[in-house]
Amino acid sequence: MNSVDVDRSASRPQPNPLRTDFAGGSFRSRVLDAAIRYSVRPFIALWSRYPDLPWPYGAIDHLGRVLRTAPGLSRRRVALPHCGAELTTPRIVDESRFVLYLHGGAFLVGNRTLHHQMIGRFADMLGARTLAVGYRKMPKHGIAEAVSDCVDGYRHALEMGVAPENITLMGDSAGGYLVFATALEIRRQGLPMPAAIVAMSPLTDWDHSAKLAAPTGGVCAVFPVRAVPIFGALAERTCGTMPLVSPARADLTGLPPTLIQASSSEFVYPDAELMAERLAAHGVPCELQIWPGQVHVFQAAASIVPEAAEAVREIGGFLDRTLRQRAERRTA
Repeated sequence: MNSVDVDRSASRPQPNPLRTDFAGGSFRSRVLDAAIRYSVRPFIALWSRYPDLPWPYGAIDHLGRVLRTAPGLSRRRVALPHCGAELTTPRIVDESRFVLYLHGGAFLVGNRTLHHQMIGRFADMLGARTLAVGYRKMPKHGIAEAVSDCVDGYRHALEMGVAPENITLMGDSAGGYLVFATALEIRRQGLPMPAAIVAMSPLTDWDHSAKLAAPTGGVCAVFPVRAVPIFGALAERTCGTMPLVSPARADLTGLPPTLIQASSSEFVYPDAELMAERLAAHGVPCELQIWPGQVHVFQAAASIVPEAAEAVREIGGFLDRTLRQRAERRTA
């Protein structure tokens, strides 16, 4: 893992990623912002005061049980070498598409049910079998172990007979970090690259100084500023001898076409911009899509917030274009 944390693009021309700014500020998005700001944010602030308490991280996953998912989905548990995973299959399957989904949750929470609704929505919309990896988490395990589990999930997809040119790595928040770290580890191990990457509100840089100094540092509806250094210290403490890898500081050469979505009102917005710039600098086709006034990982609210529904449709459009172009190049 250590070998990838090298940026060799500093002396190269810096091309710009393809950026699209969308409208925002709908009434429903403002209601969601207020709901999150006065519920989730205070909880995270409390956690940051007492991070070493025995918090029931695993229990949080069960909150996903109250969320409705798309009808007609089937789910099957999968055993990976060091963790579990779940394969979601939609009613109508497009065999040319497969998603490896890496969920968010600050590397601390989430597993089978918390992301059921979002995973089910993507599986149904894309007609894609979707393998969600329940990777090992802090504070018992380091992030390098999570990345290893995600690579195991990718290997499992290949062993299922899925062609790499049909696989999309998709993730949100901490999972957005993991899709890039996993792609870098896939490259390091000499495995075939997937077709595409989709990252929603990704963490990409462990140096939080730029994020803390940015205008978005103090206005995020989810993350209070106080929690950021506490979270970083926990990540460093659990990583042991393995250094934390910042994908935005790595050599990104050879990564597949990428879509990054974020809100200009969330804490990790500077990370999304930085990652898109670094990808472009390394010759990786990248689209950066930005919505104002949205909460962190607003795509999870696609059933109620119009901006979130629009973002989900944009993900579908990106994969339509990317996979079609890849297929055309193979047959040319």
